Amino acid sequence: MSSTTNPKGQGLQIPTDQTTAGGENRRDAQKRYRIQAVFWCIGLLIFIASCIVIHFHPRPYPFDVATTQAVQGLHLWPWLNSLVQLPSVLNNPIPSAVALIMWCVGLVVVGFVRLLRKLPAALWFMAGIFLALTVMTSAGLNVLLDIIIGRPRPDPKVYHIHLYTPLVPFPTYPSGHTEHDVAYYGFLLYLSFTKPVREWRYHWLLLPFQLFAIYDIIAIGYSRILEGDHWLTDVLGGYLEGALELFFFIFLFRFTITWYAKHRAKRRAEKAVQAR
Repeated sequence: MSSTTNPKGQGLQIPTDQTTAGGENRRDAQKRYRIQAVFWCIGLLIFIASCIVIHFHPRPYPFDVATTQAVQGLHLWPWLNSLVQLPSVLNNPIPSAVALIMWCVGLVVVGFVRLLRKLPAALWFMAGIFLALTVMTSAGLNVLLDIIIGRPRPDPKVYHIHLYTPLVPFPTYPSGHTEHDVAYYGFLLYLSFTKPVREWRYHWLLLPFQLFAIYDIIAIGYSRILEGDHWLTDVLGGYLEGALELFFFIFLFRFTITWYAKHRAKRRAEKAVQAR
């Protein structure tokens, strides 16, 4: 779409009756948002119910123990075993913090470069800020929920399972690693499919990162069960919590973009009136 609304190419557009600030068809976008809101509310109710049930029944269910025993009994090839456990390693505090800082700084740097070239840059600054906000807020909420729900970690002294990492004396529902990867990689995936990035001539360079993000989100749950750190229900709760947080912050991100675009359009109109 060209130019009266977005004369310099990528970035925020001035919202109109037909298009959003991201360049989407407004009517189609509103339909999608309503459907997403309904599913989000249903997911939230399911998650709240699961937290209550696990709080009053913290012991693992028979299928939790059976799933861990089945996964740990597969005896994968060593290289495949290492590949499956990679998401858990990358999710440890130091590597995950370093990666988050690098992504946020990278997005802000792109914003500054575009600003110096007199190209739309606000979307890139907002992306960096919201990525940090999504991951850090989600992590804090997960810690709070773990403490409130209070489900003990899988203990190999009590159940016939293996624990391949040191026993962490911290509650286990929902799985923090799983929740983190869904929120973190999910938000990066969302950014990679937004209009400004899709219109980048070298957007195909992002394909390996997109594939890795999808792999990580899928593999992290299996990895946590394989290592004996979480039960299946912990992992499922982590996926649901992460998805709820991800879509909430995506909605907040869209809302902020639209508000900023309208505010900028209003200021430009006021300046045009004053210049007459």
